Amino acid sequence: MREKFKLTEVWCKIALIFIFSACYVLAIPFPEKSRQFPQLLAVISLVMTVIALIVDFSRKDTLRGEITGVDDTELKVLDAKTKKARKRRLYQAWAIILVSTGVGFLGGFLFSALCFFAAFALVFGSVEKRVKNMIIAVALTIVVYFVFGRTMGVPLLEGALW
Repeated sequence: MREKFKLTEVWCKIALIFIFSACYVLAIPFPEKSRQFPQLLAVISLVMTVIALIVDFSRKDTLRGEITGVDDTELKVLDAKTKKARKRRLYQAWAIILVSTGVGFLGGFLFSALCFFAAFALVFGSVEKRVKNMIIAVALTIVVYFVFGRTMGVPLLEGALW
């Protein structure tokens, strides 16, 4: 048990518990509609951090087991083709983010979310699973709409065009 407290990972999780608790408490004086989102994020983050900490303490021989599982692999130098493909994916991702942000500015956050999810599904998804990815993109947009628009009263359709 004492050995677990020597891990930096455990101390970071303990610090996160205090930070998320403080975020929850600091949102209490906000008006009711304004405090729902920060408190929801704080509670979800707090619960996930506590679960991760419990998992850390329930595992046996964490340190020894993880260190013995490491093999002696050599570092590989990436070839030019792989570097170019990675750079292209980075530029595509940034383009999607910027275009989605522009769409959100003009049409509202709901259109931004739909554009963001759909573009990532089209560009980075496999051709065989394109329909499935688009259904997931639309479903995520609907979830965002109901969680933020209906439950929390966030105006998701306010954009520069209307």
